Amino acid sequence: MRRCFVCMLGILLSTQIIAADKPDSAWFETKIIIDQLPSTTPHDASIYIAGSDWGWYPDIKTNKFEKNEEGKFELIVRHLADTFEYKFTRGSWKAVEGRTNGRARPNRIYNSSMGGEVHVKIETWEDISVGSYVVYMFALIISAIQGILLIVAINTIRNKNKKANGTLSIALLLISFSLLGRASTFDPAIFNWQPRLILVPEILLFTYGPLFYFYIHKLLVINFNKKLIPFHAVLFVAQIIVYIPYLTMNNQTFIYRLIDRELLPIFAITGVIALFFNTAYWFFSRKLIKQYSTQESLSENQKKYTRFLNGVLNIKAFYLIVWVMAVVIFLVGKLIGTDLLFVAEHIIDVLWLIFSFIIFALAYYAVKHPEVLRAKQKYKDQNIKKSELDHILDRLNVIMKEDKAFLDPSLTLNSLAYQVPTSTHMLSQVINEQFNKSYTDYVNSYRIDEFITLAQGDDHESFLTLAFQVGFGSKPTFNRAFKKLKGKTPKEYFKETA
Repeated sequence: MRRCFVCMLGILLSTQIIAADKPDSAWFETKIIIDQLPSTTPHDASIYIAGSDWGWYPDIKTNKFEKNEEGKFELIVRHLADTFEYKFTRGSWKAVEGRTNGRARPNRIYNSSMGGEVHVKIETWEDISVGSYVVYMFALIISAIQGILLIVAINTIRNKNKKANGTLSIALLLISFSLLGRASTFDPAIFNWQPRLILVPEILLFTYGPLFYFYIHKLLVINFNKKLIPFHAVLFVAQIIVYIPYLTMNNQTFIYRLIDRELLPIFAITGVIALFFNTAYWFFSRKLIKQYSTQESLSENQKKYTRFLNGVLNIKAFYLIVWVMAVVIFLVGKLIGTDLLFVAEHIIDVLWLIFSFIIFALAYYAVKHPEVLRAKQKYKDQNIKKSELDHILDRLNVIMKEDKAFLDPSLTLNSLAYQVPTSTHMLSQVINEQFNKSYTDYVNSYRIDEFITLAQGDDHESFLTLAFQVGFGSKPTFNRAFKKLKGKTPKEYFKETA
């Protein structure tokens, strides 16, 4: 604070020295009359103007208003610039003017085209207002508390899936922390005490998408390349690096930077980049869930939770659409020269409510249906006798290679187990352990091999016709299976092998 005071004093003195060298003809004089004050204004309040032309000091004596004959506050300000930004205060930034709802308002702007007399109306004071934002602030706080309670509840589930629950807990903790940070910015006392809390919600921009994606991987027990995890954090690390200079500032300097809208371009750019970033992870997550849901051996609980995850993605899609609206409105305002920040801010408020609903709905479902979070303990203590294993493998060889049971599009794990014969659970265990494949991939591998054999013939029919002949029920299912097993599309495969 001491260093900040010395710096600011130097700026003020240098401004005065420069101003002293200016001839009177270089000065502008503007009369500002406050036509209306908030009803909550203390009767003995002193009103000041703070602005870009005076170093944003909230209590300069020469910028203090006096009452005129009509009882209105009036001040003739001298300024060097023909255009400047300003706000009204009651002597400190804690007591700065706000909007009707009590939230912070953008800087007022004066330019010479407004003439030598300006009439203004002060809507409210941030420190003594109780606007609609209070309800919103408490809604965020309640959601944050709920998130913390859900972390405790999720991690007390018996036989829990620790990996999935751990990822979900990290996401919930970040969400709760960010909601508290967001709520704190609406309280003038907290904001003036620690204004850098406004940066806390920003940590979610480049962390929520990857965390949700990792959560799906671990919840559905789908492996992913752990070596790529640092790659997912590149933008988050870059964001932190950009914010380091602001994190190390003292409070008052940081507030002045906010008032000067120095951070607005950074918020805008990171917001646009984060929109594309989270949209990409939405598609990654959707592809992952869609791929998982095509398995025929899913239990009813797994199918139920897959449907729920799809529902969450639908809500996230709506969230992203609203986000696009906020970005478009802000950019349109910039292009047409109109400040539409008010509208964009309200949309962002709605985004936070939707956002908190998504993650907490997910956590609520996890608590309500804990069985989907329990770790899959496949075939624990279930060893198959060698004689029985050999019998199943021999029968599978006959059924799949000689009888070509895979050509039947209605073939299921149950029907295949019936032909062996054995239990579905034991057949699934054999396929998983002996072929390192799921039932679906096991059957599709035979279908793909048969498809390739037929497609290599001289007079083969279309790929789609052949796909139906080998047992696939639809074109999308065939394309997904082929690319998953061969790493490329049918056209690409035959082009390389031609």
